[in-house]
Amino acid sequence: MDEIRKVQVTGGSTFIISLPKKWVKSVGLQPGSAVLMSTLRDGSLIVRPYREESVEEVRKAELFVSRNISFTKLVREFVSHYLVGYNLIEVRFEKGLSSYKENLKRFIREKLIGVELLEEAAQYLLIQCLVKYDELPLNKALERMSTITQFMVEDAVKAFIERDLELADEIVKRDDEVDRFYLFAVRQLKHVVRDITTLSRIGLKTPRDCLGYRLIIKSVERVADHAARIASVTKELKKEIHPEIVEGIKKLANLALTSFREAIDSLLALDSDTAHRVIDDAKCAIELEEEITATLMEREDALSVMITKLVLDSLTRIAEYSTDIAEITINLAVGENW
Repeated sequence: MDEIRKVQVTGGSTFIISLPKKWVKSVGLQPGSAVLMSTLRDGSLIVRPYREESVEEVRKAELFVSRNISFTKLVREFVSHYLVGYNLIEVRFEKGLSSYKENLKRFIREKLIGVELLEEAAQYLLIQCLVKYDELPLNKALERMSTITQFMVEDAVKAFIERDLELADEIVKRDDEVDRFYLFAVRQLKHVVRDITTLSRIGLKTPRDCLGYRLIIKSVERVADHAARIASVTKELKKEIHPEIVEGIKKLANLALTSFREAIDSLLALDSDTAHRVIDDAKCAIELEEEITATLMEREDALSVMITKLVLDSLTRIAEYSTDIAEITINLAVGENW
């Protein structure tokens, strides 16, 4: 509940304000206790109890997995607890669910950053998240995530054009790495919402940045999904695509990749001029896709048309997600000067 309190002056030069009695009792403060005060860029002052120990608060969750719970539900529950910031997650399984336990361990290895198995028994797992946010701040995680995604798109187009099934399978696996950074970034943002004083630890400057970055990392994750989609349909292609269409795909892929790369560069530098250019250039993607589709309908059989159209659609969506990132970058750049 908000309270209005007046600032008073004592000793002629010291400004003081009293603390709400209810809050003081709830956090265990006593006369002589120390408080930690943090100043945010918007002028807000955060007051919290000062704890000398530097050990981060340990938050533990417990999950029980019974036979009537599907594995997908277990994964959703586990990820939800990971995202809201639990450091320790204890999972107990009903007897006979060893396959669930092994699959959950595999999911953790493939999809989550800094998560380690501490203890294991026949029907029990204890998992801990070890990575501290200042060791991998949001911008760094986003940069790595974006780099992986960019190479995924490049290689996906190459795999499709050259019908390289081995490369296509590899790209689909790389999507797991992007998902790991995505989930870790979401965990960081949720942590800031719970404790605004940790804003600077993840590399953000104001609370209003959180929503923008939440949308950006989702856009990057979706770009990676489209790269994996292009790779996945490669194995369905039964013959080489007509050279004229190949050139069209390369042109659209270059437009999409350039838009994505420049959108990320503009974000990291908060360069609104580059962001505006991305938005203007990416508008050509839909028109270019329509031109390639018209040629595709004339040159290829029904199966090749259907598969190639999925590729064209994914490349166009990548350009559109790049536009979304650029638009948010402009908003963040304006907020920087607010």
